Amino acid sequence: MKVAIIGGGLTGMSAAHVLSKRGVECTIFERDGALGGLAASFDINGARLEKFYRHLFTSDTAIVDLIEELGLGDKMEWKASVTSLYTHGRVYRLSTPVDVLRFSPLGFFDRIRLGMLAIWPRFIRDWKPLEEITAREWLIRMAGQRVYDVVWGPLMRAKFGSYADQVAAVWFWNKLKLRGGSRSKEQSEQLGYMRDGFWQLIEKLEERLRGQGVEIRLSSPVERIRIEGGQTVGVVTQGKFIPFDRVVVTVAPEALLEIAPDLPEEYAERLGKIEYLANICLVMVLNRNLSSTYWLNIGDTDIPFVAVIEHTNFRPKSEYGGHHLVYLSRYMAADDPYYAMTPQELFRAYLPHLQNVFPEFSADWVEALYAWGERYTQPVIARHYSDLRPSLRTPVVNLWLSCMASIYPEDRGMNYAVAYGQRVAEEMLSVLEDRSRDD
Repeated sequence: MKVAIIGGGLTGMSAAHVLSKRGVECTIFERDGALGGLAASFDINGARLEKFYRHLFTSDTAIVDLIEELGLGDKMEWKASVTSLYTHGRVYRLSTPVDVLRFSPLGFFDRIRLGMLAIWPRFIRDWKPLEEITAREWLIRMAGQRVYDVVWGPLMRAKFGSYADQVAAVWFWNKLKLRGGSRSKEQSEQLGYMRDGFWQLIEKLEERLRGQGVEIRLSSPVERIRIEGGQTVGVVTQGKFIPFDRVVVTVAPEALLEIAPDLPEEYAERLGKIEYLANICLVMVLNRNLSSTYWLNIGDTDIPFVAVIEHTNFRPKSEYGGHHLVYLSRYMAADDPYYAMTPQELFRAYLPHLQNVFPEFSADWVEALYAWGERYTQPVIARHYSDLRPSLRTPVVNLWLSCMASIYPEDRGMNYAVAYGQRVAEEMLSVLEDRSRDD
């Protein structure tokens, strides 16, 4: 059996890994010149850094198991992180229960309610009712109007913009559960990272795939999935048709619609309702640090970035030649003018806001700038998303779909990219085994 896998990110690579171990002939088609997708890295002064900020939670077992399988387990390191919030003109540390109790923008009882949001979500087992209400409604119900207005409302609007009041409670519940469940006995958040970078996982997995006979075609975007008689028969790339018995798609639904115009009308209409935010990350290489915080949420919607992630407050700067590395993240619609800006344009737009947050910051701290944009980074999880979520098995025979829009009720991330790549492969193999028994 020959399987085409469209997309060489962690989902596509993980699917190929499972299938090729079982003797399935796989070909990965990747539009870029390297594998990795959103987990890809770039060079900084001889070191490698992810284009988009990365870390793991203690519950991220799928990717940790894969790292172990590839012989890289000794590279994993876990440590406490520092999280803060910029609001009301200053930075407040919010890493531990004591920090929350000191959070002066809220009264004492509201601080307690804010802190309990790190605990209560872990005890919710049935998430289905959370599809019925928005995150805004749920957060106000759980923690009160004041907590929402000061903390969560600005963060939701900063990330989701006009979609903020549409996001379902189940999305936010999962975020709180994930972060709350990654805490130590001392209640500090424990995060994981591979020493020297996750590029090692991508390279080792690529090496393993090639060793298992997987063909990898880089700089080879698929132009069309050919469907005949209600089933997929292959793909067209670089103007040439290549027959395949199965096709696994790991790109966003909107991208699938572009290359598969013959999808059933009802199915295509449903895929078209799934909306994504784009993201752009400005990476600053600095000659000194901004602060002692790893992850700084921005609770001021006048500031055009939603988070400041100071990577070298989590990893030693010695791994990067002594430089300090900072991500500035902005989510937006694809037609947002920020999405088309160069690194220098972004920096000029961000500079006065950076100086508001960090008054001592100066442009001469910057030694280099990089910017990375991606059109499809965050599906908008609205109410009743399970009715919209695409199943792994499409209505087209032999066509499968596993992408960020498939991940639910969990939220996207490297761990679930691996898990859902493995899941689509296992489900495909299960169908094949059932057919073999029937025959």
